[in-house]
Amino acid sequence: MPSPRTRAEALRAAADRLSASPILIDGDADGLLGIIRSGSEQSDITVTDRATLIASGQKAAIVILAVDGDGRRSSFARAATMLRGMDALLAPDAVQICVIQSGRSRMAPLRLRRLLASEILFQVTMAVPELVPLQLRRSIRQRIGLAALDAAGLRVIRFG
Repeated sequence: MPSPRTRAEALRAAADRLSASPILIDGDADGLLGIIRSGSEQSDITVTDRATLIASGQKAAIVILAVDGDGRRSSFARAATMLRGMDALLAPDAVQICVIQSGRSRMAPLRLRRLLASEILFQVTMAVPELVPLQLRRSIRQRIGLAALDAAGLRVIRFG
């Protein structure tokens, strides 16, 4: 178990690395995009969109893709196709997280927003090399949160 000082130093290093590049939030699940964007605004996290990235010429270090699982074709395949279409906008080592929403998640209460933000943060933590030794497995609270998200029809997948 790392000491609090070691954990704080690693978190600072990772935050510096990740805050140097913009965070892209995109996808086709409009309601879910609104929830993710409002959560990031409340947390004072700066996010961007495709047009701003193209105009600035910067590359995104993190992309959060919200995909609407309509049941007609594989949401996973559609997410992979959408991410391949964004290759020009992403840094080579970008963290790619996809949130897939099913029909039943549209009826889920808004308090799941905090659980969703926690799971996205966990996935980012696992993808950043400086933070991997700090969090090798989920806490019981994170496991319960993941089960609640799954029951609500939200799946969080990390591609890179």
